[in-house]
Amino acid sequence: MDPLAVIYNENQWRVNKVSPLFNLQYKEVKLKQYASSIKQALTSAVATEATSRFLVNIEGLPLLKYSNDDAPSIMITVTSTQEHKKKTAYNAIILSWGKSITLECAIHLPYMLERGEQKVGHIVKTALQNIFDCNIKDYNFTQFQLLQLGFNFLENDSSRSTDPFTLVYKTPQVDFKDKLTMAFEIGDIQGIWTSLKDETSNETDLVTMAYQTLQNQLFHMLTMDVSVLDICEVILPKAEVKFNGIVKMKTPELVNSLFTVLNKITDLCVF
Repeated sequence: MDPLAVIYNENQWRVNKVSPLFNLQYKEVKLKQYASSIKQALTSAVATEATSRFLVNIEGLPLLKYSNDDAPSIMITVTSTQEHKKKTAYNAIILSWGKSITLECAIHLPYMLERGEQKVGHIVKTALQNIFDCNIKDYNFTQFQLLQLGFNFLENDSSRSTDPFTLVYKTPQVDFKDKLTMAFEIGDIQGIWTSLKDETSNETDLVTMAYQTLQNQLFHMLTMDVSVLDICEVILPKAEVKFNGIVKMKTPELVNSLFTVLNKITDLCVF
C-alpha cells in the first residue's frame, strides 16, 4: 500500500507548522508513554462532561517520508467511546518532506496534518507541546500563498481540461458568509501558466503575472475588479486549499505538491 494513502484517502486536513521535538524517541515503550500522557490530558479536560472514554494510539510511520534523510513520521489516533459507541475523534500525522533536521536531543518534523474534533485537537496539541517542548501553530495562508499552492496543484492535477479551477473570494471587512466564486477552465489556466513560464523562471513573478492575467480577463469579460477582494479558497477537482490551513489532496502527486510549496514557504518564515 502507498504510504501516502493515509493522507490522500481522507477528505480534508488542517496543516500546522511544528518546531523541533525535543527528546522524541521512536521506541514502542516511549510511544506508549506519550500516548498515555495525551490520554491523561484528554481525560482531565473533559472530566466534567458526559462519560467519554478515550483511547490514544501513537505509531511510527517509517515509510511516510520524502527521502531517507527524513526522520520517520508519527501518527496519532484518538478514539472516543460514549454510551458504548466508538468513533475516531481525531487523527494527526507529524512528518517531514525533505526538511528533517536532527538537532542535539531534538528531531524536526516540521508539518502536522490533523483532522477531527477541534476540541480534542487543541488538547492533543497542548499535550504534545508540553511533552516535546515544541510549538505547534496553524498556517494562515496569504493570498499569494493560496495562489502559489493553487498553481502548483494545477501543474500536478490530472483532471480534464474542461474541469473547473475555482477562486473563492470574500469581501474585506464583510460577513465571511458573503463569498464570490469565479470558475475558469483548467485548460485555460494551464495555457496561461505554460506561456508565462517561457517568460520567467522566478516563481514569485510567475504567480503574480498569472493572477494579473486572470484579473484582466475578469475585468474585460465582466467589468469586475477583483483586486479589491480577498481570495479565501482555491479549488480544483482533486485538490483545494483554504486561507485557514484546510487542505485536500486526492492523489500522491498533489500531496507532494503541497509539501513542496510548504517547504518554500517555511524557508521564508521565522517560526
